[in-house]
Order: sequence, then C-alpha cells, then structure tokens
Amino acid sequence: MEILIFCLIALLSYLLGSLNFGVILSKAKGEDVREKGSGNAGTTNMLRNYGKGMAALTIIGDMAKVAVAILISVYTCKRLDIINDTQSIPMEMLVKCFSGFFCVLGHIFPVFFKFKGGKGVATSGGMVFMIDWRIGLILLGIFIIVVLITKYVSLGSLIMAALYPILIYLLHRDILAALISLIFTAIVFIAHRENIKKLINHNENKISLKKKESE
Repeated sequence: MEILIFCLIALLSYLLGSLNFGVILSKAKGEDVREKGSGNAGTTNMLRNYGKGMAALTIIGDMAKVAVAILISVYTCKRLDIINDTQSIPMEMLVKCFSGFFCVLGHIFPVFFKFKGGKGVATSGGMVFMIDWRIGLILLGIFIIVVLITKYVSLGSLIMAALYPILIYLLHRDILAALISLIFTAIVFIAHRENIKKLINHNENKISLKKKESE
C-alpha cells in the first residue's frame, strides 16, 4: 500500500513540476522563452527577455507548484496514517523530500513541454523552504551574497545545491533524506552542465537588474 502511495506521490509531484511557468507565460504571449536568449525556461531568461514582471510571475508560479505538491503529499500521507503522531519528524520530512525531488525533476524535464524545462532554481528554493525554512533562509542568504558579488546566478544556484544535502544531514541527521537530497544536487548540476563549462571558460552571462535603454 505504501509503495503505491509513494508512486502516486512521485507521479503527481512530477506532473505538477512539469507545469513550467516560464514556458506557459511566454506561450501566452505567442512566443516560447526557450527560443530566446540562453534557451532556458527559467526566471533568469524570463527576466532578460520579458522584464521583471514576467520574471516575478515565473518565480511565484514555480515556487507555488512545489508547495502545492508537498502539501498534497503530506496531507495524503497523514490521512492514510503513513505519517502519524507516533512517529518522529523524519517521516514527514522524508515525504517532503521525496515529493519535492520529483517536482523539481518535472520542472527540469517537463512531460508537457518535450522534456525541455528550466534549471530548477526557483522550484528548488520553494522545495527547500517547505522542507526546512531554516535551511531555506541560509541558502537564500548565500545565494544572494554570491550573486551580488559575482553577478552569476548559475554559480549561486550551484553553491546552494551543493550545500543543501550537507545542511539536511547536519540539521536532521537523516541518512535517507540526505541521500535523496544528494541525488537532487546531482540533477541540478547536470541541468547546469553548460553553465559550468561557461563558468570554467569565463564566458558565462552575468545578471543585470538595470533597465535596458530601449525599455
């Protein structure tokens, strides 16, 4: 029974993750953000091509979908007594990690958009805050500092992903949750493989919040 429930959680979370708001919002304008700029369907490329308003809507949508996936997953497990009052916190956190992982997977490889999505930064951020807000604040602070200093969003994202499983283990001492987090980190690095090459070759694009002269 529990195996079936976790399979359904994985499927639901993946499908919700596949609702890539960068693609949805750009298609509402008769375009596809994946055909512009870096070709990525994430917040950064939306910012560069459609401005702050569309970027804000993208990040809100991509964070909200993982929150919905995790809330539904936890609620379902509590109703079915998979998570109950006799257990310690790790079971609930494990469900959150499991659901969040598949939601991020859906964002990066969306079934609705030919498996070409974003890098998973906003969705990952939403997942981390749902799992442990303390870790979320720590990683957000590190991300902001790295981006402000280097102007590389990709570098900030990679550092966050690398630190995530370490913080999960240090704060919760849960090996299984840490392993799921480590797999998540590997997928984020794979999604950023081109950015890693550009960072090494010093030709990665830098972010700018200044308005263009043409705007």
